[in-house]
Amino acid sequence: MPNAAEPGALVAATAANLAAWHELHLAALGHRTEYRDGLWLTAETVPQIFFSAIAVRPDASARTVEQGTTQRTWIAVCDPWSDLGLGDGFTIESSHPWMFRAPLERRGLPPVRALTGELLIQRVTDAEGLLDFERASAIGFDSPIQPPYTWHAPPVLLDPRLALWRGRTRGHTVSTSMSFVHAGVVGIYGVSTVPDARRRGYGTALTIAAMQANPALPAVLQPSRMGESVYAALGFTRFSTFRSWVRSPTGR
Repeated sequence: MPNAAEPGALVAATAANLAAWHELHLAALGHRTEYRDGLWLTAETVPQIFFSAIAVRPDASARTVEQGTTQRTWIAVCDPWSDLGLGDGFTIESSHPWMFRAPLERRGLPPVRALTGELLIQRVTDAEGLLDFERASAIGFDSPIQPPYTWHAPPVLLDPRLALWRGRTRGHTVSTSMSFVHAGVVGIYGVSTVPDARRRGYGTALTIAAMQANPALPAVLQPSRMGESVYAALGFTRFSTFRSWVRSPTGR
């Protein structure tokens, strides 16, 4: 388990979690990925919700990113230590916060049912549920509805490290989250709520459900700017920021 008093250890664990989460999802979608020169990366065109490269060490090779990723489409690169000096058409898109919370067993939270009495939280266990999860997630992120299994393919359900959660009311999925246990942390991903069900505590409830994947481990996540205060209320604190780089197909 990374030591919260050592931000560098948390950055390394969070980067490793993020890279392995990408590796799992993209392999399920049929994409080839690799670890090389301090990086996880893919040379293939992948859906835009995914990075094409993630530094997993502070000495990662900028040249490998520039030469080892596709130049046919827009791509994004995660720079956890904010030390990649990318050229070749790359520009810094923005800086993002990373947040950490101590293990649940050390500092508890109110039961989910106390927060949202009418919400039924279920783990996704089959292909039909995965389609429903994917659709609700797209709506929750204000994205166009994607063809089936564009983002999440059924093989991900076989990996015990990953859990996909959906919150349902009146037979409809209104909120989603994912938990991924790897590198000594619980990575929380994909927390979303459909527009007409927001401000009812559903996203908070789905975050707690994801954190409970392993209560003995700390949880990490990348919030939106607007969501940072919501996670702070759950006990998360910012421990680092990272840069994201982008390159368009005309950026050469």
